Amino acid sequence: MPRWLAAIAALSLATAAQAAPFQNGSFDVGAPATFVFDIPAGSTQIPGWTVSVGTVDWITSNWVASQGTSSLDLVGSFAVGGVAQTFDTVPGTTYVVAFDLAGNPGGPPVVKPLAVTVNGVTSNFTFDTTGRSGAAMGWTRQSITFTATGTSSTIAFVSDVTGTGTNAGAALDNVTVTAQGAAPAAAEIPLPWAHVGAALLVLLGAAGLARRGRR
Repeated sequence: MPRWLAAIAALSLATAAQAAPFQNGSFDVGAPATFVFDIPAGSTQIPGWTVSVGTVDWITSNWVASQGTSSLDLVGSFAVGGVAQTFDTVPGTTYVVAFDLAGNPGGPPVVKPLAVTVNGVTSNFTFDTTGRSGAAMGWTRQSITFTATGTSSTIAFVSDVTGTGTNAGAALDNVTVTAQGAAPAAAEIPLPWAHVGAALLVLLGAAGLARRGRR
């Protein structure tokens, strides 16, 4: 198991009791005026998120965000970096995680990798920065689905360019988590006394009407 995946698993266990509604998917809340480089692992400087591995850069002025004013370069001064968030979920409900993906066009590798892990299940994405620039990032919308098995879930985004580049990873913005529907509830089975109670109410009503008629 990669060390960054083990770090995410440990982070999930440590923060499961502190879950809250998913937040700050655009990275605009608390955003810096320009940028912050090399936010280290363990930092909660980005509201709602924890840097899960390596370092990340919080970008405001280096390129055009896909939504709002800010986004992340998931590789800081190390060749790997990532962020994670633990949030409330309803067991049995299917969720769609959608996000905008691009890449730092300022350095190698040309093709940026991104691993998205939800509750221990990883999906891999890539983004080709050929012909891209800070003014034309070419953001693409990506998505995955998962079904919650507990009252909280953890999502992690990691870009690992070890051996192929440094200081230029996948770019991330506009993360959303949307519930698609819960498992259908079991139909309620009326208890026998419920029918008796309903019949009794009908009889009492009839008796009341009879008394009024006698008056």
